[in-house]
Amino acid sequence: MYYSVRNLSPYTEYEMYVIAVNNIGRGPPSAPAVVTTGETEPGTCPRNVQVRPLSSSTMVIQWDEPETPNGQVTGYKVYYTTNPSLPMAQWQSQMVDNNQLTTISDLTPHTIYTIRVQAFTSVGPGPLSPPVHVKTQQGVPSQPSNLRASDIGETTVTLQWSKPTHSGENIVSYELYWNDTYAKEKHHRRIPVSEGYTLTGLYPNTLYYVWLAARSQRGEGATTPPIPVRTKQYGKK
Repeated sequence: MYYSVRNLSPYTEYEMYVIAVNNIGRGPPSAPAVVTTGETEPGTCPRNVQVRPLSSSTMVIQWDEPETPNGQVTGYKVYYTTNPSLPMAQWQSQMVDNNQLTTISDLTPHTIYTIRVQAFTSVGPGPLSPPVHVKTQQGVPSQPSNLRASDIGETTVTLQWSKPTHSGENIVSYELYWNDTYAKEKHHRRIPVSEGYTLTGLYPNTLYYVWLAARSQRGEGATTPPIPVRTKQYGKK
């Protein structure tokens, strides 16, 4: 004989026993049988999602396990984006083992991110947590790009570049560095905000290495890779 018991909770331990009944009454219960129902996807989302910016490009996210995990939680998926109107499949994401804290890096400074978290059991994913918004901190500028010599003379070099992609906040100046292979000297000059500058007073027919960084009120950013520039010889066209 058998009987199907329905509407039980997933991943829950039950103790069951059987009692025989006839016209006279009920008999003694059988020895109990302990059974555990199977897992399903989590029934609720992770709770208490909290996000804290650590720097201009990093944030830490922590949360609590779902109230109704419906099984053993095997991991979490953290979704994040700067455009929450996009479909979830287009959000960036990071898988996290069965841990309730993670750090996300390589973010854009001074930018609002939206974060949602999803729990997994061996059966599949549960619902997403409500969106949480956080703004990364302002930081120093990223490096300028496309530094090049647009005009080279005997004692002058005209440089051009493109401003940093991520300035963090307003650029207040540029830091220009150069050294030469003749006098073995390193030079530095703080120059106004622009996308070009002419170095003067150089030695003729000398190889220089030039590099550049942007500066904001928070400090100096990353420098460009040095570029080689050789000045012309006197009288040579």
